[in-house]
Amino acid sequence: MTIQDVYDLLDAYAPFSLQESYDKSGLLVGDPQKEIRRIMLTLDITTPVVKEAAERQCGLILSHHPVIWDPLKAVSPVHPVWHLIRNDIGAICSHTCLDIAEGGLNDYFGDLLAERIPLKPEREPLVQLGGGRTLGRVAELTVAYDAESFADALRERFSCGSLRYSKGSNAGCIRRIAWCTGSGGDLISDAIAAGADALITGDCKHSVWAEAQNRDFTLIDCGHFETEVPVTALFQKILAGIDAELIVSKAGTEPFFHTFG
Repeated sequence: MTIQDVYDLLDAYAPFSLQESYDKSGLLVGDPQKEIRRIMLTLDITTPVVKEAAERQCGLILSHHPVIWDPLKAVSPVHPVWHLIRNDIGAICSHTCLDIAEGGLNDYFGDLLAERIPLKPEREPLVQLGGGRTLGRVAELTVAYDAESFADALRERFSCGSLRYSKGSNAGCIRRIAWCTGSGGDLISDAIAAGADALITGDCKHSVWAEAQNRDFTLIDCGHFETEVPVTALFQKILAGIDAELIVSKAGTEPFFHTFG
């Protein structure tokens, strides 16, 4: 199959045209007519991931985060794009279009939540973006949690190296939750308006924690990587049955380490 074939399958599932205006989703590197036999799946296209793809003879890398974000003024060995071109490896990135798609990353994250936390099946959008597009989800729990036990359950489910959370006045009885994968800390007001007792997201800045404290609200930061790396399994689901081997990157790990004590 060709890179264009993969692009078309992804576009049918989560149309690239629905991405946010600031996003850079789509075919960012490579010839759409190139024939491929192996595809590497990853959250980020980093230099180690490209080297791994080259070693495993992958003709395409599929990622969530765009490998090109800001305009490139130069292409040198310090940038993954240099290594992609040098090794004739294409790159397709499905970012905000997959975040907001029905059955996309936020829905898939909810499915993973439900494997560990008793969730009612009904889910509502957290934010209406217009044009039928939504971001994040809200759902009811079948049993109540306190903030500490809820945070522990999330840390276990998503294998978080560390997890930060705040305790609002609702922390003793969490029955309705909101979530947004990646960096969604700025959605606290939306979560409160939706009647949520807690917001699950990642990558929260200090100002976001201060806002949670000011709003007396329970915020849980599971990590940007941890909430979005399940995208590799979602890619496998979307591309199941295609005439190409799907390989999850081993080099696509969290780009830092945790220390405790």
